[in-house]
Amino acid sequence: MKSKIKKLMKNKKFVMFLILFIILLVCLIIIGGIFFPGRGSNYGNRLDGIKNISFTDKDKEKIINSIKNNDKVTEAKMNVHGKIINIIFNVNKDVSVDDARAIAASSLEKISDKVKGFYDIQFMISKTEEEGAEVQITNDDGSTTTEIRKQFPIMGYKNSNKDNIVW
Repeated sequence: MKSKIKKLMKNKKFVMFLILFIILLVCLIIIGGIFFPGRGSNYGNRLDGIKNISFTDKDKEKIINSIKNNDKVTEAKMNVHGKIINIIFNVNKDVSVDDARAIAASSLEKISDKVKGFYDIQFMISKTEEEGAEVQITNDDGSTTTEIRKQFPIMGYKNSNKDNIVW
């Protein structure tokens, strides 16, 4: 048996084939690790501690109902994805941007400090039947054109580390 192995080892083609096979096997293992990583969480460790924060469906309903109960709001909903809370609502035709922002800011009062300190909160506000305002625009060549600009939709974002909403 040892003599057969010694004969094979003397054969240069066999040694080259064995070395190439080992290199190919190592490459396949490395590539497999890159394209097929372990079965970890989609969010990595970003959601560590989320189970310690109490944010129940009842809490979510309370926030949405407080927004819906405002006469200026036609509809509202909330989506939670990982550490991001999306609050989406639609306002009436006669609501100003400042009023819509005030509604969003007042909804933060219904959210506990623990939740505000852990989750990022995004506001997406749209308006039904917005007509827009005519605006005169000066082109590069000096001519002016009239354009209708709408103020909605608007978006606001509150980082978990901050107290205010950035619009």
